[in-house]
Amino acid sequence: MNKQLLLISITFLFCTKVFATNRTLYVDEFSIILGSPYKEDRLLSFAAKYGFDTLILYELNKVDKKYSLTDPRKNNILAEFIAKARIKYGIANIGVSGESASFFTNRIQVYNNSRVKLEEKVNVFNLEYEYWSKKASGIDGYYCVSYLEENNQPCNREGSFNFFVNNLKTMNTLAKNSDHDIRVEAYVGFYTTNEIKEVAKYCDRILIHSKGKNPKVSFQSSRKNLENIDEANTNVKTSILFSATMSNMGYYLKFDSLENSESRFFKEMNMSDMNLIKNINFGGFSYRTYSYLEKSLSYYAYSRN
Repeated sequence: MNKQLLLISITFLFCTKVFATNRTLYVDEFSIILGSPYKEDRLLSFAAKYGFDTLILYELNKVDKKYSLTDPRKNNILAEFIAKARIKYGIANIGVSGESASFFTNRIQVYNNSRVKLEEKVNVFNLEYEYWSKKASGIDGYYCVSYLEENNQPCNREGSFNFFVNNLKTMNTLAKNSDHDIRVEAYVGFYTTNEIKEVAKYCDRILIHSKGKNPKVSFQSSRKNLENIDEANTNVKTSILFSATMSNMGYYLKFDSLENSESRFFKEMNMSDMNLIKNINFGGFSYRTYSYLEKSLSYYAYSRN
C-alpha cells in the first residue's frame, strides 16, 4: 500500500472512531418527559444504548413555567434528572438549547448557581437562532419582532447575524466566568466564510445543517458549509447535524445502523475532498430529534430480530 492510501485508510479509521464515540441527541418534548420516571429512563436508556455522550434539551422555557429553574426548592426535579443521566447512565454532557443569551443568563446559569453538586449542573449552552432565515429576520418576522427591533438591529440578515454573534459573545463570557467547565455551541445552517470566522471566535463547537434522505445526499447538502469552514481556517470543533424526520435521515435509519450511516457519510466526504478531512476539526455527529430517531432505530432493531 502506498503512503497516500495508507494515510487515507488511517484517517478514515480514526475519524470513524471519533464519530462513533461523539454523538449528540437533541431531546424534544422534554417538558413532558421530565418528572416521569418511565419516560426519563426510556430516554436515558436509549441514549446510553446508542452511544450518545451529549443531550441537548429543548423546552426548558416550558420546564421553567412548571418547575421554576431559579428556585432551588423546585428545580431539584431537573437536578435529579441530570445527576441520574451522568451517574446511572454515563452521559457526560447535558446541554440546553435557547434562542438568546438572556435565557442562559437569567435562567440556566441561575439554575447552575443554585445547585451545589457538580453532577447536577448544565455544562453545554447551545444557541439555536436561525439568523439566515429571510422570513424570520425580515420586517414583521419572528426574530424582527421578538429580538431585533428592541436591540436596535435592522430587520435583515446583517442585523440578525449581529444579534447572533453578540449573543454568542455574552454566552462565552458567561461560560468563562462559571465555576465549572461549560461548552458553548451554535447551530448554523447557511453561512458565508466570513460569518463562520466570526462565529468560531466565541464557541467551542458548531453543529452544521445537513439535509438528505441518505448519507450521500446529506453530505452533498452540507458540502458547501464544510468548504466554508475549511476556507475560514478555523480549528473550531464541527459536528454534522442529521435530521431524523422521515423526509430526511429518519427513513434511512429504519434500515441501517448509526455506525454504518456515519461511516458512509464520511466515505462520501473522503472521496470528495481530502482537504476537508485534514483541515476540519470534526466533533462527531448530532441527531435531531429524540422522538423521531427512537422510532427509526426501534424499527431497525425489531427488523433484525
